[in-house]
Amino acid sequence: MELEREIMKAILSSQARSIMIVGGADTGKTSLIEALADLLSRDSRMGILDLDMGQSHIGPPTTLGWGVVSKGFKGWERIKTAGLYFTGATSPPGNLLPSLAGARLLLDRALQRCDKVVIDTTGLISEPLGRVYKQYKIDLLSPDIVIGIERTDELGHILDAYRYQRRPKVFRVPVSQLAIQKTIIRRTDWRAQKYREYFEDVKELRIDSSSVGLRFTRDIEEYGLEGRLVSFRDNVQRDLALGYITDTGLVKGRISVRTPLKKGAAYTTVIIGRAKVEF
Repeated sequence: MELEREIMKAILSSQARSIMIVGGADTGKTSLIEALADLLSRDSRMGILDLDMGQSHIGPPTTLGWGVVSKGFKGWERIKTAGLYFTGATSPPGNLLPSLAGARLLLDRALQRCDKVVIDTTGLISEPLGRVYKQYKIDLLSPDIVIGIERTDELGHILDAYRYQRRPKVFRVPVSQLAIQKTIIRRTDWRAQKYREYFEDVKELRIDSSSVGLRFTRDIEEYGLEGRLVSFRDNVQRDLALGYITDTGLVKGRISVRTPLKKGAAYTTVIIGRAKVEF
């Protein structure tokens, strides 16, 4: 009870604007974020920054996203996406830089509009990649508070390093008995459903690659791109919409994409990711 009171006092403080939730897979991070969103949004303008590009609640898979919650948490489907950042993949390994860069950009934008922002993270915590990834994410985002959810001491190799730091204030809490274990099949089905919903209403768009900036989130390739996810980005680094490649002839300077991008949307860059659409 004493720890709960200390956590509540910390997160309700006007000095605590960003709160990061860290934990392995299926430790109840989402449930905690829902509870915090419900509490914090009743008296202040708060946002949720979703950094789990594989099991995203805000935005389609492969993206980081954020949205505003007001007057209580009423369900993820009620949160309008305020901003996206395309990482090009559904998991951090091999894709760390896009996920870190996007996290910083989106957090800056969220803090401009919100009094407090709760940050969700992926379940990658294993050595050595999880440790390095999480520690540099903490350094880069510089949250005021980190709440670690753990079964035993599996976050020690990540969070012990901050025990003598003034910031962030670190709390470690046990996994709730109500936490639900998700199978790989369930996670795959989740992504497929999110893709189906996102690409429900698409049109074919033919792109002249000489008229836009062309980027790749990983290796530069010219062949075998069919099915790859892409993002349409504007001139101030905002991702407007995703699409997936149906035909490419980069040698001839053309790409055909199916996308829900709104007619007339002014994009300046097309970013080609590693992941392929999963229906």
